[in-house]
Amino acid sequence: MDKKDFLILLRKYQKGKASKEEVDFLIAYYQLFELQDDVLAEMKEQEKIVLGMEIKRKVDEMLGAEEEALDTKPKSLWFRSPLVGLVAATLLCVALFAYWRYTPEGKGQVQVAEQDTAIIRPGKDDAVLTLADGTQLILNNEADGVISQQSGVTIEKTADGELVYHMKTQGEVLENTIQTPRGGQYRLVLSDGTKVWLNAASSIRFPTAFVANERRVDISGEVYFEVKREHGRPFKVFSENQMIEVLGTHFNVNTYREETSNKTTLLEGSIKITKLDKDRNPIPHISKLLQPGQQALISPVNNHIVIESAQNEDAVAWKDGYFKFNRDDLQTIMRQVARWYDVEVEYQGELSRDQFVGEIKRGENIEEVLRILKLNRINVTIVGRKVIIYN
Repeated sequence: MDKKDFLILLRKYQKGKASKEEVDFLIAYYQLFELQDDVLAEMKEQEKIVLGMEIKRKVDEMLGAEEEALDTKPKSLWFRSPLVGLVAATLLCVALFAYWRYTPEGKGQVQVAEQDTAIIRPGKDDAVLTLADGTQLILNNEADGVISQQSGVTIEKTADGELVYHMKTQGEVLENTIQTPRGGQYRLVLSDGTKVWLNAASSIRFPTAFVANERRVDISGEVYFEVKREHGRPFKVFSENQMIEVLGTHFNVNTYREETSNKTTLLEGSIKITKLDKDRNPIPHISKLLQPGQQALISPVNNHIVIESAQNEDAVAWKDGYFKFNRDDLQTIMRQVARWYDVEVEYQGELSRDQFVGEIKRGENIEEVLRILKLNRINVTIVGRKVIIYN
């Protein structure tokens, strides 16, 4: 369906002339996240408001019907919806949230304790740069322009919040570290032109200039790389459990300790992954080559590297400003939420076994993100900076 046909269907829906099949298709279309901003831009503000109220009413009806059926139907692993046959396993009506904010009826889905109603806002560009002499610079407090010079290298903070290392002359090679807190992220360009994105609660240690026969960095947390190709000088990324060796490529590395395994996802080029021993030395016979569209999983507790197919957009959604879920369980989702919003998560009662598919912008306040749980009848309360999920 192209943009013109979709707009015609929207007008038909608003006039009450759409068939049941067309209404179901429209709701399914929203659930599949195929509605783009350029389509919305062609609608008048009042049309958006009316459409939003109508769609919300439709969802409320579905939730009410499901609630009445709970006593007679077994609990499913997937979100229960009359449209499940049309939308397969797509469970998040996230596209609806943008409309719900237009109307008072869309408020109040997530309970917030009366004693603390402060809005929990999303993360932002925030990191600390530690220079070789131990000096620490809080980057979001630094003015744009040159913020330091070290042994022939100039460090510049650009207007769009990126840190860039410029090698002017070859001098003593020094080590710097950039660390993001929970609720922070940052971008960096190394002296060789390699681009680096750091997710929340992540770090990278790197030389101010690469002068040896290899380029090495050490990371923790989650980091995305676009490595500048240099023949004869491989780029190596070390984390706690693995070494990644590349020449020039794009890939994402997730090494959070609270996750069940380290995940390395290759978008283009090729990389070699080698398991490290407890002293962080490579184990040569435990290594794998990755091709684009593949993901390597390494568990900290064994010496196996598992290769599987991956959805590239899932792995790098955080870099592009989204939470993106692909059959993820509640705890997996909430670990991402906890890191980005810098909150504590507490579970009370039996955990939901539902799985979620979909996406939502990371720029939303936490209440908007947690509405997806309400749609699956999961109770959520916010007390201070603690999110309590209970049955």
